[in-house]
Amino acid sequence: MSNMKTGTTVKSELMLEGILDYAGLYPPANLKMEQVVHNWANYIQSEDNWMLAKLIIPSNRLDEFKYAAVDLLPKQKDEAWQLSVLLPPASSDQFEQALQSTVDFNLESCGAVAHVVEFKASSVVQIDFALNQLHDDIFPFIEIPIDEDPRGLIASLSGAIAGAKVRTGGITKELYPSVSDLARFIHACAAAGQQFKATAGMHHPAQHQNESVGVQEFGFLSVLQATAAASANNAGIDEVENILSAHTPDFSEFSESQLKQIRAEFFVSVGTCSFEDPITDLREMGILKESI
Repeated sequence: MSNMKTGTTVKSELMLEGILDYAGLYPPANLKMEQVVHNWANYIQSEDNWMLAKLIIPSNRLDEFKYAAVDLLPKQKDEAWQLSVLLPPASSDQFEQALQSTVDFNLESCGAVAHVVEFKASSVVQIDFALNQLHDDIFPFIEIPIDEDPRGLIASLSGAIAGAKVRTGGITKELYPSVSDLARFIHACAAAGQQFKATAGMHHPAQHQNESVGVQEFGFLSVLQATAAASANNAGIDEVENILSAHTPDFSEFSESQLKQIRAEFFVSVGTCSFEDPITDLREMGILKESI
């Protein structure tokens, strides 16, 4: 994958590099596998490819993925497509089998590799069980509930090689967390030094009104600013809430080195079913300049 950062500042590069995981199979896009793999093949050849991280594929569709992508997958190992595989919840009877299918997929060396998996766990027992099943070459992002104080679950991750995952929206209002719950999660991750990613309901860099669901969505750059404030400036939960609720993000108080550290150690990426929406918004905001 080339790294063409046309028309960006250093600070923008640090904020945006590898921040988007493409999840075109999921709502509201709900694209077919063939369209998703063709989109990914085009996106990673675009001038904005440096903002992409992983292609999200569920474990039970890995065979379908291979069939759909067979003529598009790179032949060179160092150009292999980077996948993140969604597993069933840790509490599921299918968890171990799905994990093994991911390991088997990697052994096939088909032009794509999945060194990252994602799954839900709602207790320390479930987290410990799942971590004990994982292979050394697979990094997990574990989606935890945040409607109650998540510090105990985050603590169980902080001593392991694992990331947290937070759901920030979906196809119904109930899937959107309150600003206070999301702020508490971000603040807890900052306090614990815990890496995390976000998923769903954040296709836009700034606050956005989702008319189809009837909610005000969080912006992924607002989450980044909130994380930076909590980790670099020791901001309290109230200040983190205010940042998440602001109309547009503001990074003027953060240095380039701080932003580099925040992206590396805390807010890793966000899953989105659209690559075009965030690109369009970033250009309209002047954060990403028009292509030449």
